[in-house]
Amino acid sequence: MDSLRVVTASLIVNVVGLLFPIWNDIFGLVLLFTANFVVGLLADVCNHRDWSFRKAFSFFRDAAIFFAMVACIYMLGYFKGEEKAAVHCVSFTIYVAIYFYGTNILRNARLITNEKSTLYSVLNFLYYVFSLKMLERSGCLKEYINYEKHSKKIS
Repeated sequence: MDSLRVVTASLIVNVVGLLFPIWNDIFGLVLLFTANFVVGLLADVCNHRDWSFRKAFSFFRDAAIFFAMVACIYMLGYFKGEEKAAVHCVSFTIYVAIYFYGTNILRNARLITNEKSTLYSVLNFLYYVFSLKMLERSGCLKEYINYEKHSKKIS
């Protein structure tokens, strides 16, 4: 049994060592996902919605899948000998997550604040810029959102 622990610990340490070049990105994702979870929980509590273990579990499942995806992207690039390209791909993936999770954080943060407060105005403006103005600046993102809307109408 001790040898299994040693092998498992060695494997974990080696994977963490391999992911060291993207460690700051992973830490940033932890902060992003934590902020998303906390603000979403506060929005539910402030708006008298029931706590859902299913919703919390799906959040943690999605976060774990995202972390695994980022780790796999980097490791595949590393083993192909294209570490710099892998880091750029991970960065792009994280910027996409920042956009979507950031928009969700801003939407939930607006639900927490008083509509007549200055903070609400700031959050509302940031949500407007993130959700609409970013679409105008990124043709690819705009095409994706339009594609999603169109595919949901067909289904």
